[in-house]
Amino acid sequence: MPLPSTNQHLSAQAGGTQTADWSTYFEADIQAKAVIAAAVAKAEKEAEIMLRTYVQSPTPNPEKNYDNRLHLRLDCGKTKAYELLKAYEEGKEWGLRHVRIGNKYIVTEKAVQEWQESFGMQVSHRKAA
Repeated sequence: MPLPSTNQHLSAQAGGTQTADWSTYFEADIQAKAVIAAAVAKAEKEAEIMLRTYVQSPTPNPEKNYDNRLHLRLDCGKTKAYELLKAYEEGKEWGLRHVRIGNKYIVTEKAVQEWQESFGMQVSHRKAA
């Protein structure tokens, strides 16, 4: 919608047609700012998620604003998570990429996503006998 020129009036013209209304421009501006703010918030959230790291631990780190236990992120047991970590160290292609610092395995969100895209977790719904 073009901006009104200085010789236009912000009232109804003869014949019932209305000229440009400044409130329309303000509403459009507010809507555009809301869309931009939502996009920025989404990008910040996605960036925060990609910075997450996970460890093989029985308890979550209370300093994190998410549960940083690897087996929960992978939706598997602790033993299976450990097998995936060891497989990487043994050079097996299906292993989960990580960095080992001391006795801790540190796995990034990116490594988890790459592993899930390539191999994914085969979940069995059968109950053990």
